[in-house]
Amino acid sequence: MATNMQPDVNIGPSAVIAGWTEASIAVIVVTARTYAQAKVVGRMGVEDYLMIAALIVAMLNTSLITHAVSWGIGRHIYYLTPIETINAIKFEFIAQTPGIVAPTLARVSFAIYLLKFVGTSKLRRYLLWSVVWSQVIVNIIQIVLILAQCQHFAALWNPAVGGKCWSRKVQVYSGYFLGALNCTHDLILTFLPVVVLKDLNITRRIKVILGVLMGMSIFAFAASIVKTIELGNLGKVSDFTYFTVSFIIWFTIENYVVIIAASIPSLRPLLLHVKKQVSSRGDSYAMNTYGAKRATKGYVPYGEGRDGTLKSTNNRTTTNVTGSVITELRRGWMLW
Repeated sequence: MATNMQPDVNIGPSAVIAGWTEASIAVIVVTARTYAQAKVVGRMGVEDYLMIAALIVAMLNTSLITHAVSWGIGRHIYYLTPIETINAIKFEFIAQTPGIVAPTLARVSFAIYLLKFVGTSKLRRYLLWSVVWSQVIVNIIQIVLILAQCQHFAALWNPAVGGKCWSRKVQVYSGYFLGALNCTHDLILTFLPVVVLKDLNITRRIKVILGVLMGMSIFAFAASIVKTIELGNLGKVSDFTYFTVSFIIWFTIENYVVIIAASIPSLRPLLLHVKKQVSSRGDSYAMNTYGAKRATKGYVPYGEGRDGTLKSTNNRTTTNVTGSVITELRRGWMLW
């Protein structure tokens, strides 16, 4: 028996490092998104609050996983004491609920965000609302199945409690269904924006840029597939505390990729704002330099018109251009 035992290694920290690295990126992206909507756009929508909630819940999941690793997740189960085994599995199970809620909130947030761009198309609106409600309903059912699979809740991590539990296949098959549903929704949230952008009266270049930004859910689709495969493999092993790490990593990747991918399109107002500020400073410097050089040659420097307009005068023509028009001309090609 002893010859078949693997060395006492710990791969749990890899899940912790991956989780908090992704969490850090998600915090930066969601913070930038919140600033863009609250300060640049001037209003926060339901989808923005849902995304903030998704991030908080995802970080709760990562915190619980970190605690589970401290108890022994990532080590072979036969090296753990009974107390370590119970606590490691307990916190891993508790982490599953926020791990399901987080990507659900993120997908619902992105679907609501896309409702702004589908216009009056009933089919597209019905499609997005079906994503919203099926995400909510099916994921709630999945959480109930996880929590209700044993007669006594504590029996999920402590067999000594006793009581009957469902077959592990119930969780595997329900996980397959949930994974398939999430993959389908990720595809819808990836390709529907492409269809919507095709109908907008904007340049092809802007369509491509926005299509890439709004189609990043394809990465969530890939992560969801791998996570579902890992779930199937997990149901076949007895060394749960060791082999669950791969599932946890992909579970975490899916959580944060959905949040990040669904938030990036909302950064556009902030990027335009930064671009405008940089352009304005460059234009101001160029205007001041040009005006100073031309002042001795009969030109009135820019910004010196009595009516507050930008003015350049020579012997043949006089041109008045208001600052707001310059701003709109600068931004116009980037507007929806």
